Amino acid sequence: MAFGSIVPWNLFKVSRRAKVACSVACVFLATTVLGSDTYGARTSEPALGTGQPAQELAVHTGDRSGDHLRFYRCFLADPGYERASNDRSYKGTNRSNNRSAEGFEALSESSPPGREDLQRCAPNELGKIMIVMYHDIQSEEKEWVRSRDNFRKDLERFYREGFVLIRLSSYLRGEIPVPAGKTPLILTFDDATPGQFRFVERDGELIPDPNCAVGILLDFSRKHPDFGCAATFFIDFPAPFGVPSQVEAKLRFLLENGMEIGNHTYNHRNLRNSPPEQIAEEIGKLTAAVKNICGYEVCSLALPFGAYPQHKEVLASGVWEGVEYRNLGVLLVGAEPAPSPFSKHFKPLAIPRIRGCEDELSKWLEYFRRNPQARFISDGNADTITIAQDDERNIDRDRTGGKTVIVYSTNNGDSKTASPNTSSPSVSPGH
Repeated sequence: MAFGSIVPWNLFKVSRRAKVACSVACVFLATTVLGSDTYGARTSEPALGTGQPAQELAVHTGDRSGDHLRFYRCFLADPGYERASNDRSYKGTNRSNNRSAEGFEALSESSPPGREDLQRCAPNELGKIMIVMYHDIQSEEKEWVRSRDNFRKDLERFYREGFVLIRLSSYLRGEIPVPAGKTPLILTFDDATPGQFRFVERDGELIPDPNCAVGILLDFSRKHPDFGCAATFFIDFPAPFGVPSQVEAKLRFLLENGMEIGNHTYNHRNLRNSPPEQIAEEIGKLTAAVKNICGYEVCSLALPFGAYPQHKEVLASGVWEGVEYRNLGVLLVGAEPAPSPFSKHFKPLAIPRIRGCEDELSKWLEYFRRNPQARFISDGNADTITIAQDDERNIDRDRTGGKTVIVYSTNNGDSKTASPNTSSPSVSPGH
C-alpha cells in the first residue's frame, strides 16, 4: 500500500520527510496490530542470512548536498537486521523459513530430527554450491555479457529449482542459515560496470535503473522475498559503476540493501607475474579506498582475468602502506560448483565459480536435476551440519566452527555421483 493511501495528506500541511516518517509509523502499527496481510507485507519470514531487506515500507529521500544521497529504509519483518554500512554480517533473528522445497518436510529446530526424518528428507550439507559469475548486464547477449531478459530468466530458474541467495561472506565463514530443503546460491558480479548498477532519476529521486542488475535483482526479491537479494560486487577503481560522483552513494546503497563489496584489485591488474609488493598494493589500495568511502572492510577477492599469481602467499592477507587486509576467500573464473565450506575439498584460496552464461548454467542445473544428491541441501538449522554416513569421511572437522554434526544412515547402500559431461572443462580468462 502506498503512503498516500494510508494517511489523507491533503488535510495536512506537513513536510515530505514528516509524511514518510508518519506513514512508516502507521504501517508499523497496522502490521503489528492487524497482521502483515493487511498491508501486503509478506506472510512468511525472511530467509535468514540471505541479506535481503524486509518489506520495503519507505521511499528514497534525497539529500542533494554534494553528490551524496541518503537512503531511508524500514526493515520491519526482521528486527535482527543491522543497517550499519560497515557491518558485514546479517544478524537475523533465530527463526526458520518453512517454505521448503516441494515434497520436503521441514526439519524442526525445536526437537532433534529422527532417523526416519533424515532418511526421508536427505539433507546434504557437504553438497556442492553454485557461485555464479556475471560481468556486464545489457540489452543483448554477448561474450561476457548477459542480456537483461536472460538474467531475469536465470533468477526465475534459480527460484523455481529451490535455490536461496546467501552472502558470499556467510559461505566463507561457514554460516549458511538456509531454510530446510533449500540450496544456497551465491551471485557475484565482476568489474563494476554501469550495466550492473546505474541510477535513474524518478520524481526527483535517484533510484536503481530497473534494467540494471541491481534493479532487476531487487524487483525479483520484492516479488519473491523468500529468495533474497544477496550478491557480491567485485569492484575496481577509479570509478566503480562508471560515474565518479556516485561512487559513495552506490556503495552505501549496496550495503544498506544486504549486498556486499568484493576486491577486484584497484587497477584490475593481471597478477600472474606480479611481485608480492605489487599484489599487496593492488589489494590493499582497494581495501583502503572502500574503507575510507563507507567504512566497509572487504573480505573477498576475485582474481582479474582469472590469473593466479605465483606469489599466492599475499592473497589471503598482507599490509600496504599501513593498511592491513584479509581475504577469507579468493575466487577463480571457472569452472564448476564450489565445495561445501565444511568439506575437506574446500580451498579458500581457490574457490571455483560458474560462468553466468546459457551453456554453463543449463549444464549445471541439469546436472543437479539428474544428481540431486550432489547439491547442498539444508537441514534448516544454521547451528547443525547434517550429512549422510557415506560422506562422513569428507567432512573437515576443523571447519565446523563448533556446530553440531549430525550423521545419518541412508540404509540403501552406497551411491555414486556421475560427473557431468565435461571431459575438459573450459576455463576461459576472466575479466
